[in-house]
Order: sequence, then structure tokens, then C-alpha cells
Amino acid sequence: MNEHVKEIANKLQQEYGLEQYVLKREHIFSETTQDNQTNYILSLEWFPVHQSEENEEYNPEGTAVLEVNLHTNELKQLIFVNDVSYATEGIFPAPELESVIEWVEEETGMMFGRQFKLDYEDGTAFSFQATVDNIAVAPSGNIDITFNENNQLTQFSIDGVFPSEKDIDWEPFSLMKEDLMDYIKQQLKLIETPIEEEEKWLKVWTMDTIFIRNDKTNIIIPASLYQLDTYKELNVLLEWDSTSQRDFTPKDIDFSTEVSYEDAMAKIRVNPLTEDEIQSTIEETKDFLSNLYPDDSGKWTLTGMYPEGNYIIAELKLAASTPLDRKLKVIISRDSLQTANYWDSKLLFEVFESYAKAEEATIPLDEAFGKIIEHVELTPVYVKDPNSDSYHLCGRLDCEVVVIGTTGEIVPISQF
Repeated sequence: MNEHVKEIANKLQQEYGLEQYVLKREHIFSETTQDNQTNYILSLEWFPVHQSEENEEYNPEGTAVLEVNLHTNELKQLIFVNDVSYATEGIFPAPELESVIEWVEEETGMMFGRQFKLDYEDGTAFSFQATVDNIAVAPSGNIDITFNENNQLTQFSIDGVFPSEKDIDWEPFSLMKEDLMDYIKQQLKLIETPIEEEEKWLKVWTMDTIFIRNDKTNIIIPASLYQLDTYKELNVLLEWDSTSQRDFTPKDIDFSTEVSYEDAMAKIRVNPLTEDEIQSTIEETKDFLSNLYPDDSGKWTLTGMYPEGNYIIAELKLAASTPLDRKLKVIISRDSLQTANYWDSKLLFEVFESYAKAEEATIPLDEAFGKIIEHVELTPVYVKDPNSDSYHLCGRLDCEVVVIGTTGEIVPISQF
């Protein structure tokens, strides 16, 4: 074992009361965070002393799996397998809110109410969300803690982003729902959704969630907040006059993020796509698609691509009006720029092919708007600026109900 890793392991064994454990395995993984940072995670697997005979197939009951940031030693995750812990008593908090909050503050260096707030608790499970002075943030962060029936902590995880006050451009929240009616109405869409119990499609009016800057200068789509900086957004309609004739055998894909200690210490990260790679990927995707679906010229749009491991993932969307958006991913080797495999969402939709078609909607937009507006919620949220590390105050508009397009009935989204 590397001396640096051994030093970290010895410290963790003492800090988390693992005297009755033996370290059996270690791995290092790279991860890209929601704020486009690359971290290197050291994963350590400890077997209970009385079950220390290593088994390659599984971890025995009570195994402790710890994940820490290799460069900062911050704890990212702790799991005791099958909710069984042999950790030294008194190391972890009791399953009481005050005790849990105090332990989380000590573990993370953050303050309750300033950088995280309680989201849920039931006596055995506690969930917290990222916040700045009790105002939500996006992208967000989560902390989850679970206890077993013996009141022992058996799971802890922290994930996502936890900005601090220095990252915030403070201003008083001035948005009011009454002033945003036009924005809300623009987000209403009539869509088709499958009803599994009745094996049919149903048209419903629903509202997309959006963020609006406090000064109304910008609308932000939530999905855009989670787009990696290595993602290349495109809008290329793929057309061909002649089809490609080639044999294709799908290859096994390895998306493992495990890295060597040397690469982790050098902070090796995935390089952005070059212009040559982008153009070659467009051509390879078109050539592959003309062979896979020769009659689909002009039907598919290449919406974007990004590097992942030793591959380039090209994302496509079918340019047709269907109840469910059919999507395709073409997985291309970054070394050879040849297609290694692909994924077609059509396989997921086949179960719906026998469903009865949706009845035509009789409820117009204005009527649906009148029914749904009282259920629309406006919430202040600090949203990250995609061009900087700052967070700006926005209003989040969302709605947890839909309006049935044929009857006007208001139904919770959770029923679908």
C-alpha cells in the first residue's frame, strides 16, 4: 500500500472508531462535481476482525466503507454494510436532531442555518439541504444520515455544492407571483403521459419549472445548471443522400472512473473536445446512423456531445412529434473515433406501443391557466451564474399539480 494512503487509513481508523476492523481494499476514483470541479475520492473497505477473511464477491455484514477526498481528507461517504456497525461506542452522534447537527457541523466545518438546513427527519433518518441563510441554492447539496435499530449511525453521505455567504450577491427578494403571470403562462404545456393502470395515453396541462432573476433580466432552465463545462451544445440535423454499408459489432464499454494514485496526485482530468474531434464525431455519428436507420435521414438532431473516460458520447433527439421524446446516444472511442456502442430509448418505450391513443384535449390554455395558477409556488433561490462562481437571487416557479386536458380535473403530479 502507498505510504500516503496508509497514513490516511490509519488516521481514519482512529477517528471513526474502527479498532475492530481490518483494512482490506482501497481504490481511487475521479468525480466531476456539479460546479465542474474534478475531485479524487479514496475508497477504503474495512472488514470486521472476526470476518477478515477476504471474499472477492461481496463485503461481509458490518463492513465499513469510507470515502474521503484524497487531497483534503474530507469525509464524503460512510456505510456500514447491512446496517451493522462494530465501531467504537461514542464516536458517532445519537439519533437526536441537536446531536446530529452538532456532529455534522464538526465534520463539515459548516454552520446549521448558514450553509445547510433540515429537510427531513423521522428519528432514524436525517436529511439536510444546502442553504445560505436559510434560502435554498441551485445547484444544491445534500447530507443524509441513517441510524439502525440499535441507535448506531450506519450511513452518512454528503454530495453536491454548499456555497457560503461570500459566494452570494445579496439583494432583497422583490418578485411577486402576481407580476409573473405572463412567465407562468408561457411555461404551460399540453403533453401526453402514459397511464399504466389503464394502458392508455392521457393529455395533461403541466408547467415546467424555471428560475427567474430577481430583476427579471433572465430565465434559467434548471437542467442548464447541471451541464458540465466539457459539454458541447449543438443543433445539427443529420441528413444523408446515401447510406453507409458496414458491419457493426457492439463492444463492451468501460466507464470506470478508477484512476491510479499517480494520476490522482497529478490531478489528471478529462480534456475538453477539440474542434477536430467535434467534426469527426459529427461525421462518424451521421455515418453510423445512416447504417443503423437508413430511412431516417433528416429525422435526427445531434443536440450535443461530451467526453467521458476514453469515449465521446454523442446525444441525439428524434425530430418528430411523439408522446415520448425518443433519444439516442452514440458511444464513440476517443482513440479511433469509431462507434463502439449505442443506446436507443426506443427499447424503453416499447411497453407503451399497445396503449390506447390519448383523447383530444378540450380544455384550452386559458382555462388550464386559471385552474393551475393558485397551485404555482414562487420561492427565493440563490442560483449559480454559469459564467462565474457567484450566486444570484432568483425566484423558482414550480407547480406540483397538472390539469387533465379532457376534464379540467386538477391532479397531483405524484399520481403519475
